Amino acid sequence: MSVLAQGTHIFILDDTGETPEVVRIECATSFSPGGDPADQIEDTCLEHNERSYRSGLRTPGQASMGLNADPKYDSHLQLYGLSRMNPNPIIPWAVGWSDGKAVPNFGYGVDSVTVSEGGSDYSESTTTVEFSAPEDSDGKVATGVATVVGGVVTEITITDPGSGYSAAPTVTVNDSGTGTGATATASLESRPSFVFPDTRTWFTFQGYVSDFPFDFAQNTVVTTEVSIQRSGDSNWIKKAAS
Repeated sequence: MSVLAQGTHIFILDDTGETPEVVRIECATSFSPGGDPADQIEDTCLEHNERSYRSGLRTPGQASMGLNADPKYDSHLQLYGLSRMNPNPIIPWAVGWSDGKAVPNFGYGVDSVTVSEGGSDYSESTTTVEFSAPEDSDGKVATGVATVVGGVVTEITITDPGSGYSAAPTVTVNDSGTGTGATATASLESRPSFVFPDTRTWFTFQGYVSDFPFDFAQNTVVTTEVSIQRSGDSNWIKKAAS
């Protein structure tokens, strides 16, 4: 079964101001996320008659978005402002497919954990680290592992930063053996990230607004084709089964 383009929404997570905000771009008429093809690395040997290649790093291309440009839409003015900043800030983008109507939220992941007290009598094989749940119900609980030296917890390494936290989670060090007394404090990442409800399919990437031109022509509305230079990886997140 195919998915209609009608009903698609484009969102940005703008954290260039004092308070981060999720912004829906009004009246988009088209959107092409572009691609990120893998580079070719030649590994042809002299005795071969044909060239051979291995895949290299991916090179993110440009995304483009058509708009009926209208200054009554704050999101259009916001995009234009982002295009004029120097340097252009790289921000998260999200395409919400037409198979749902949910709006993304934002929050923070866990960046690091500082061990305040190492405690005593811990064993690495029986010690676990537990983080409290994020405030956003669509967020993900962070995970981590403890390093134990001589019965003392010396370090906690983040294995998954989680998502959807608005405040640093509580960290609890548990030991099914005899360990006791270890305490730790978590710190959040400096930049927020999207939190996606699972009731809709999402495509997400990061990029900066490289250009916001205008097209004025007779007997038509004012339009623009916004250019977005992608940076880094992308993700296609499937809607949860209903």
